[in-house]
Amino acid sequence: MLKYSRQAFGINAILAWIGVIGSLAVDATGVVIVPQFGPTYFGGHADGLAGSIPRVVDNLSYFTIWSTILVGITMYMLYKNQNRDSFWFKVFRLSSLMMITVTMLVYILILAKDANPQSWNIYTNLILHYITPPVTILVWLIFGPRGWINWKIVLSSLLIPISYIVYTFARGAVINKYPYGFINVAELGYVGALIGTGLVLVLGMFLFLVYFIIDKLISLARYHYSQTNSKI
Repeated sequence: MLKYSRQAFGINAILAWIGVIGSLAVDATGVVIVPQFGPTYFGGHADGLAGSIPRVVDNLSYFTIWSTILVGITMYMLYKNQNRDSFWFKVFRLSSLMMITVTMLVYILILAKDANPQSWNIYTNLILHYITPPVTILVWLIFGPRGWINWKIVLSSLLIPISYIVYTFARGAVINKYPYGFINVAELGYVGALIGTGLVLVLGMFLFLVYFIIDKLISLARYHYSQTNSKI
């Protein structure tokens, strides 16, 4: 493991948890009134403490929060022990990397144009969508760990994203509200929502491929560098 890897993992974990805890605190206290995009979207709860529980549940039902929590957990675990290499830890590490990248790309390319965060949400939104994702990617690029990506890990890494999709459809069927337009069954129907969800999964699989190639190239470059130095 490279020098300063522990510090990098720790900083990454802190950023993730600041974003999650800050966002939950804002919703729990109701200090910021967030307008609802429409009757079939999250929101529409009582202001102040009266609407705390449903607001927090909605918050915990966003893909952004799932991905950032997973980053916070895996980065903290790597901070505590840089030698972790169990199968399931590799799965969660790769899943967190893919999910946080999807979070950033989907938000910037699709959702940001309609978002209008106010007050404290300006800062939590900045941390969740513009700071934590690129920091997580940068930490992986520099500190790895390397050589953890293969097809068994990749397929297993889909477990959490698919669980999120199932949860979102199930909860939406009960409350008739959804977090994002591309998964809003009330507006698109199940076919349209499944197509939108499928496209995001395709993006995730593409990212797995990109990260696999990058991982191989970095590992190869480091191997050749070490071989060259050993001959000097």
